[in-house]
Amino acid sequence: MDQTITVKLKLYQPTKAKQRIYQEMADRCTQFGNTFLGLPKENRPKTSKQASEYITLPSAVTCQAIRDIKGKPKARRFKKLWPGFNNQNFRIESAGGACWKASFPTLEKRVGVPIEVSQYQVKHLNALLNGEAKQGTAYLIKRGKEWYLHLSLTLTVEKNSQGKTMGIDLGLTDIAVADIEGKTLFFPGGQAAYTRRHYASLRRRLQKKQAHRALRKLGNRESRWISDQNHKISRRIIAFAQANNASTIRMEDLTGIRLTSKQRKKQRRDKGRSLHSWAFYQLQQFIEYKAILAGIKVEYVNRDKTSLVCSSCGTERSRPSGRWYVCGHCGSRKHIDANAAANIAKAISGLAA
Repeated sequence: MDQTITVKLKLYQPTKAKQRIYQEMADRCTQFGNTFLGLPKENRPKTSKQASEYITLPSAVTCQAIRDIKGKPKARRFKKLWPGFNNQNFRIESAGGACWKASFPTLEKRVGVPIEVSQYQVKHLNALLNGEAKQGTAYLIKRGKEWYLHLSLTLTVEKNSQGKTMGIDLGLTDIAVADIEGKTLFFPGGQAAYTRRHYASLRRRLQKKQAHRALRKLGNRESRWISDQNHKISRRIIAFAQANNASTIRMEDLTGIRLTSKQRKKQRRDKGRSLHSWAFYQLQQFIEYKAILAGIKVEYVNRDKTSLVCSSCGTERSRPSGRWYVCGHCGSRKHIDANAAANIAKAISGLAA
């Protein structure tokens, strides 16, 4: 089974001269993309030679830009079209120890630049060097003041089909609760809710000052923080699944969810300050792709009654109050979210279509 991932590699302290070159390449690509879209279809360049009338870039970068533009037929204008390099024009290699280097064509010449590689990324890059991964396109991208290479890799993953099934319940008090045959892992949401309220307080102060640029930066910082938290949670969940020999992970299908009137009122009062606006869908996506890389199958189940049924005996009761589910039939007492996660693992409401 193949899985494609994007490895985001930070360039290590590029000189100001190199940064100017990277910025010029990005500006030229963007300008070319918008010029391309403004041309009649019959006059649009198909090769780097034809495109040289509109852009001065290495031919490999120009050809990739043409492919990227054609791959977005609905685009009307590009805010940014980042320079791209295919697998014939981009190289990455280990320089010994923890040092790695990437090389790609620029406006002046082909350059080799040091990159920062995390322990998590090393195994994927080693797989590439060992021929266990297929290299795709790499893009030179700027985020804030930093430059990154976003490298696409396709990995072949062996599937584990003989293990256990783990259920994951997502919620507000606990961001995630994973259960696998009675073993439970909790991710409390208290600290996350506090941090969201902190960002909301900063937003209110900046709004009063009409500091629009600072507001945008704050929003980007908050989004990065949420994404970082979701990555950390998903990594721990997959490690928990592997430690307990899980071959399948089941989660609730969140598509098409409509909030109840009570939830809508709470969300309006909350104004995104707590976990009501947490990126649960993003968290599910992170869990899914990490699970696939680990050879674990991911399934989605219908949301009906997972919180109402006793996971021990299957008896249904009215909506429980408090944090514990106490079954009046068998006497089982279990944390309400752990009970829901166990029911999700059993897919009591059926698998989602």
